[in-house]
Amino acid sequence: MGLYTDHLTYVQAETEKALEASGYDGLWIYSGHPVNYFLDDMPPPQAINPHFKWWIPEAHITSSVIHIRSGQQPRLYLHQPADFWHSVADLTGEKWTRHFDVVVVKDYRQLPNFNSEKNHAWIGSTELQPLSPEDTNPVTLLNHIHNARVKKTAYEIHCVQKANQIALRGHAAAKNAFDQGLSEFDAHLAYMQATGQNEAELPYGNIVAYNNNASILHYQYQNTLPPAVGERHSFLIDAGANYRGYAADITRTYAANGGEFGEMIDAMDSIQQALCASCTVGADYVALHRQTHLKVSALLQTHGVLNCTPEEAVDSGLSGTFFPHGLGHFIGLQVHDVHGHILDAAGTEKKPPESFPFLRLTHTLDTRMVVTIEPGLYFIPMLLQQVSGDKRINWEKVDVLKPFGGIRIEDDVCVTENGPVNLTRSETLLY
Repeated sequence: MGLYTDHLTYVQAETEKALEASGYDGLWIYSGHPVNYFLDDMPPPQAINPHFKWWIPEAHITSSVIHIRSGQQPRLYLHQPADFWHSVADLTGEKWTRHFDVVVVKDYRQLPNFNSEKNHAWIGSTELQPLSPEDTNPVTLLNHIHNARVKKTAYEIHCVQKANQIALRGHAAAKNAFDQGLSEFDAHLAYMQATGQNEAELPYGNIVAYNNNASILHYQYQNTLPPAVGERHSFLIDAGANYRGYAADITRTYAANGGEFGEMIDAMDSIQQALCASCTVGADYVALHRQTHLKVSALLQTHGVLNCTPEEAVDSGLSGTFFPHGLGHFIGLQVHDVHGHILDAAGTEKKPPESFPFLRLTHTLDTRMVVTIEPGLYFIPMLLQQVSGDKRINWEKVDVLKPFGGIRIEDDVCVTENGPVNLTRSETLLY
C-alpha cells in the first residue's frame, strides 16, 4: 500500500490547500447513492462521486461520507447496512481503512448532523444536499481540487496502467469473436468475460461496431445477428476497464480481409504512435490536434479520397468531415477527466479553437499528466451529405470505403520527464 499511502498524503495536502484558498474549515465528500427510475423501485447502476474515489480505493461504495478537516485524520462514515435483500461486502478489515477514522453506519439515521460543523463545504450529488447551495460544490474549491487532480500520483498512474492491462485481455477476446464471424453482441460478451467486469463495472458503455456501424462515434448497440457471409468488413472496438476506480480507454480497428482498408488502418496506427511519441513536456495539445488533422488528411490524399492538399483540407474545415472529434482527453478517475479546458487553480479557461469545437483538452502537457491519443477517420453519411458535390472529394472512392465505417486507434499515455510512456502498449508497469 506504499503507493496508496503516498497518494493519500498528496490528496490530504492538496485538499487542505484548497480549503484554505476557498476559505473553508472543513469538507464533506459524499459517495452518492442509487436513485430509482421515475415511478419505479429500481435504480440504474450507481456511479460513485469521483472526488470520493480520489480518497477511497473502492468503486462500489454508496451512501458514505468522508469528513476532512485540516491537520486531522479524515473520518469515513462507511455505510454497511443490515440488508437481507442485497449482498453487503464488509470493508472494515481492508488495509486502506487504517488511514481513516472509520465510523460504521448501519442506518441513515446514524449519519452525522452535517450542519453541526460550521464553515464547511459539501461535494457530491444533490440528491442529498444538507448544506446551502452556495456551500454545495463551490466553484472556487472545486477548481483547486480539480487542478490537483490533473497531475496524477504514482498510485494513480499505476491504477490506470493496471486498468489498461485488464482491458487488453478484453480486446483480444473480442477480436477473436470477430475473427470467428460471431456477432457484435457475442464480441461484447467475450470482452466482459475476459475482463471479469460487467456492464455496470466498465468505465463506459462498450462501443462494439462492425462495418458501417463504426462510422457512429458512440455506437451504443450490439447487433445479436452475425454478419452475413461476405458482409464482414471491419471491426472497431472502443472499450475500457476499471481498476480501483480508475479507467482505461482503448480503441482498436481491424479489417476482416486486409486490402486497402487494412493498409489505411496500418497507416493510422503509425500516425497514432508518432502522436503518442510527441506527448512530451511542453507540447501544445491543440497543436498536436491540428497536426493530427494534417496527417489524417495526408492519409486520405494518399488513398485517393481527397484531391486537395492536407493544408487546404484543414484550413477550409474539410478535414473535419472525416475527423470530427478531438484528439483525446485527460483520463483517470473519470474517462473524460476534469479540467480539460481549465489551466490552473484560479479557473483560467482556454477554450478550444472555433475550428476544433469538440477538442476536450487545450493544455500544454506537463509531467504526470495522463492523456488519450485517438486519431480517427470516418465515412459518416450525415457529414458527407453536408459537403455533397465538393470536387475536392473523390466520391467514387468514398462509396467504396463507406461500408467499412471508419478507423479509430486509441492509447493512454503518461507524460514523464524522460518522455512519454504508453500505458496501453508498455508491458512493464511504470510504478
